[in-house]
Amino acid sequence: MAQRTLKQQKEQKQDDLLNSAYHCFLNKGLAKTTIDDIVRRAQVAKGTFYLYFHDKEDIMKHLVIQISSQIVIRAYTQTQEQKITDFLPAVLFFIDTIIEYFKSNKDLLKLIERNFSWPLVVEYLSEGNQAEINAILEELLSYPQMRRLDQDEAFRILYMIVELVGSVCYSSIIEEQPASIDHLKPTLYRMVEKMLM
Repeated sequence: MAQRTLKQQKEQKQDDLLNSAYHCFLNKGLAKTTIDDIVRRAQVAKGTFYLYFHDKEDIMKHLVIQISSQIVIRAYTQTQEQKITDFLPAVLFFIDTIIEYFKSNKDLLKLIERNFSWPLVVEYLSEGNQAEINAILEELLSYPQMRRLDQDEAFRILYMIVELVGSVCYSSIIEEQPASIDHLKPTLYRMVEKMLM
């Protein structure tokens, strides 16, 4: 029981540091935030920071992994709740959920920049959260259009879709280039449809 409590305490400190860094980075930006800012907000000793993270860039990477994973899992869950039986509408709903989330959370998108990435999601999920990735891939492979693919091919398709959506979201929502996200959606959806056919 004592070991479990110690493990929980360590996890809580790491979560506190991540939450603190998230707020500091949102308010001041990565460049202007210091490790002292992070530990002060988390109310931990500076040495504690280095037990979990190498530097600011390392904690930022962990944040991006966590945020990207949460967004993908959230979009997948909302897509499942819709009980969409046709493959392409299900994929487009999944993408639209991600886009609408970023439209509503521009500060978060600015924070993670162009780093919304499927490899980072996989890295997070490989740290003991494998059930979510397996569920997403199984769902993807359950559609008749995808049964011709093996799990690796389905994984690569999902990777390309997430990468494309992340890049387009940042460019169009933050930089408004080459157009707003609402103007780019039809083109983006046609590209995804071609990737899936």
